[in-house]
Amino acid sequence: MKPSFKTTTLIAAIGMIAYTIYVVTRYAIHQFSPMPYHYDLWNDIIERIILNILPVSLIIAGIGLLNYRPSITASKPFRVFTICLFIALVGTLLFSPLYTYSSLGLGYLFPPIYWRTIFLISGIIWLFRLRQQPLEEESPRSYRITLILAMLLLTLPMVLEAVSCISLLCGRDLVLGLHSAAIQSWVKFIAPTLVLAHFVFRRQR
Repeated sequence: MKPSFKTTTLIAAIGMIAYTIYVVTRYAIHQFSPMPYHYDLWNDIIERIILNILPVSLIIAGIGLLNYRPSITASKPFRVFTICLFIALVGTLLFSPLYTYSSLGLGYLFPPIYWRTIFLISGIIWLFRLRQQPLEEESPRSYRITLILAMLLLTLPMVLEAVSCISLLCGRDLVLGLHSAAIQSWVKFIAPTLVLAHFVFRRQR
């Protein structure tokens, strides 16, 4: 396994750890010390940058995986864990109407905090376990295409977010029409599902 792959997966795992700590800490603070909502542009920009740690971490992991994937000789516990994580992601998307709420005409996928925390911790464990698996350097084209698609999906809401931010700073209100937060709430579940599907349903070409 080349150092570059280990480096990218480690960076991605550290990013996910930082994001998990932030999400859980913020939830705990709001539970024990609720604060009235008050919109402030700069605070919103800072919070959105922090929340982008997760998609950026997933993109970094995707870059490391572009030319590699776990080989058929990967350990059985890792393969079982991957299948369970994939099933949980698919289940979350299938039952999304139970925890989707609409705002400004678009639905937000917002599972309970404990479910999101389980996913985050599982993702961190998966990345660390991935680093220990034997890898194939000849990845199928369909696998690389799926990875690129997943990374583009993760990038889309951040690009829309940047456009909204610039628009607001210029005195316009385009932010209400791009729905970057709502889109991100979906793609951070959809993108990993697409990638894990290739680990669960292996293809040679």
